[in-house]
Amino acid sequence: MSPPLTPLDRLQPLFERRVCWMLAPLAQALDYALITVRRLLKQAGYCRSYTHNGKWYTLRTTPAFNRAGLWHYQDIGFSQQGSLTATIRHLVEQSPAGLAAREISQKLQHPCHPVLTQMHRNHQLDRIPVAGEFRYLSTLAALNRRQRERIAMAAPPSGPTALSTAAAVLVLVEYIKHPARSFEQLADHLQQQRELTVTPEQIDQLFQAHDLKKTPPIPTSGS
Repeated sequence: MSPPLTPLDRLQPLFERRVCWMLAPLAQALDYALITVRRLLKQAGYCRSYTHNGKWYTLRTTPAFNRAGLWHYQDIGFSQQGSLTATIRHLVEQSPAGLAAREISQKLQHPCHPVLTQMHRNHQLDRIPVAGEFRYLSTLAALNRRQRERIAMAAPPSGPTALSTAAAVLVLVEYIKHPARSFEQLADHLQQQRELTVTPEQIDQLFQAHDLKKTPPIPTSGS
């Protein structure tokens, strides 16, 4: 007669059947309390997702992490760094010139604009506007200096520059939504809501290049 399976023995086949589990379904499958399942996962060794608010778990031996320390199963992301904020900080610190929000999202395969904004406010990341978008940098003094120097060396000569196609589309969309806003107000709105750094001069240049007319605001009664 074979000896009864230990709790850890029962855990392994479940992860062979399903690569990732949330705690509640896993506890139900094992017929254990959540606190017991957490203890078993700690004993077995686990990774917790940086997506989905960290709700997914897999065994530590499962992920085949890429060079960036990331592994994805369907739309679930796991990182060698653990949490989303720790992963973002690691990616930024590994980049010689920092990373734009779109580059970070592409690497993570996960939207992260609100998290980046919060990390900047909490002084976990530095950022500077580069070519119409924010570039996120390390807050480590020596690394920050090197990243800024690398950006400065790669920067084109200063002066008015045309907007990218994507930036131009966002400007026009916001203008259609809010035709009464000035170019200054449109630029401020795009920076606050889209993290897109656009100057009023660039918007004016866009309108002139496409022979667009800025509709003056309709006077209110009594004006």
